[in-house]
Amino acid sequence: MTFLQFKKIARWSGLRAALLGAMGLVTLLFPEFLQGSIIYAVAAYAILNGALGILDFLSGRGREEKHIAYLNLFITAAAILFGILSIVYFRYLISIMPVFSGVLLLIESVVYFIAALCAESRLKALLVILSLLVAGGGMALVIFTFGFGGLEPFAKIFSGLLFLSCVIELLLGLIYRNKNNGGTK
Repeated sequence: MTFLQFKKIARWSGLRAALLGAMGLVTLLFPEFLQGSIIYAVAAYAILNGALGILDFLSGRGREEKHIAYLNLFITAAAILFGILSIVYFRYLISIMPVFSGVLLLIESVVYFIAALCAESRLKALLVILSLLVAGGGMALVIFTFGFGGLEPFAKIFSGLLFLSCVIELLLGLIYRNKNNGGTK
């Protein structure tokens, strides 16, 4: 679990799972959420993830090597910058919502895939499969850019992927807690 610091990914997974679940529920119940508010929610999610990463860096948790610590700090600063730029360029991002959400889910699936490979658990295979499903869903959302579907199917697919991401985050958190509490793998 040392590659790209599994602990850094899994430490705040409960909070991220709650946010992803809430965004998925709101998107499912109110598809018009995708026509504007989702950009602000994603920006807040990125800024919060960045702030938690900076908090981890300042607290010195993990005591990893210096170059790993600075790489983590760079990634968290990039997340904050992404959140700020998403708010600033809201008007442009909303016009390419399927591409924006699809690419974000593809990036998130890569993080999940890496975390799944680093997980020392019987759930490793399940996590890999779920991360690949998120990647496939991200690609499907990009396809919506070309005019297929409409708002309702887009909202259903997107909310389903958010719920799937929520499950992955919960599983990562479970593995992290079991590892830290000396539980069985």
